[in-house]
Amino acid sequence: MKRKLIGRLMILGVFSCCCKVFGSEKINVTAGFDVPELWNIGVRCQLSQTQIGVSYGLMSCTGAERLLSISSDIYYHFGGKTKLSERRPWYIRAGLNYVYHETAAYIGKGLFFKLRAGRDLNISKKVGIEIDAGPLFWVLKKETRKKPPGWLDFDIYIPLLPSIGIAVFYRI
Repeated sequence: MKRKLIGRLMILGVFSCCCKVFGSEKINVTAGFDVPELWNIGVRCQLSQTQIGVSYGLMSCTGAERLLSISSDIYYHFGGKTKLSERRPWYIRAGLNYVYHETAAYIGKGLFFKLRAGRDLNISKKVGIEIDAGPLFWVLKKETRKKPPGWLDFDIYIPLLPSIGIAVFYRI
């Protein structure tokens, strides 16, 4: 488990180095809670009013259950002005999210497309809070059973779900 976490942190580090090489104006580090990203950490490159980023999320439900998420997003900032940042406060966010869910009974994998609208609330020139919401579309779903389903075990497939999130960001 620790080796996987170190590997994922290395991927985030490589991503941030690439942002510097390709002329990104700013790097943003984030931490927050989102649906479906879970408790997550991420890094984003900012180019003018556009941001491109990745994040890794996880949630510990019970001892036998694992839930993790990998997400990539693009943000476009528009509308309004703020004294604490050149980046406009309102944004549209689109991205893909891979979710892995393992229990004692099954392994579930899903790919989602999310489209959200949100706002940055700048606390200082370096720190802020982002809040966003929008629809979440289920693109792919795969489930592998480890045990046969019980009599009360049923699967519900809803192709459109709500997505909401809150995060703290730090501009490096």
